[in-house]
Amino acid sequence: MVDGTGKFVTPGIIDDHSHLGVYAAPGTWAESDGNEATSPVTANVWAEHSFWPQDPEIPLAIAGGITVIQALPGSANLIGGRSATLRLIPARSVQEMKYPGAPYGLKMACGENPKRVYQRSGPSTRMGNMAGYRAAFIDAEQYRRKWDNWLKNKSGDPTAA
Repeated sequence: MVDGTGKFVTPGIIDDHSHLGVYAAPGTWAESDGNEATSPVTANVWAEHSFWPQDPEIPLAIAGGITVIQALPGSANLIGGRSATLRLIPARSVQEMKYPGAPYGLKMACGENPKRVYQRSGPSTRMGNMAGYRAAFIDAEQYRRKWDNWLKNKSGDPTAA
């Protein structure tokens, strides 16, 4: 039991759009792991694989009342990868920080960031952004159908192009 006499109790803040730990401080090239800018669609990358649990910004966020974050990839890509919901607790690994049972998210960006990053090689307009989404969703549906067929028939290679 905690004696709360003369004290205030406030709920913790959940930051549902955070790059904390993915773009760690100090902001050097070595800690800039938020964008896998090799393709406009990188749904296969996970923010947790770039997360640095010892980011010096974490204690500052805690002091400001943030208790839980959704750590996201950056905004360079149309589909930037998987997010993770993390508790801001002292930890050696991102696995220790994961919020039990929390679902994963998918980072998507449309507009200025993808236009700027891919202006020479990919979508340079919002029209191009939307075309990129359509193509990615069509590819994802075809991939799902291959796996559904494999699960039903247990034959062939569902990962073949």
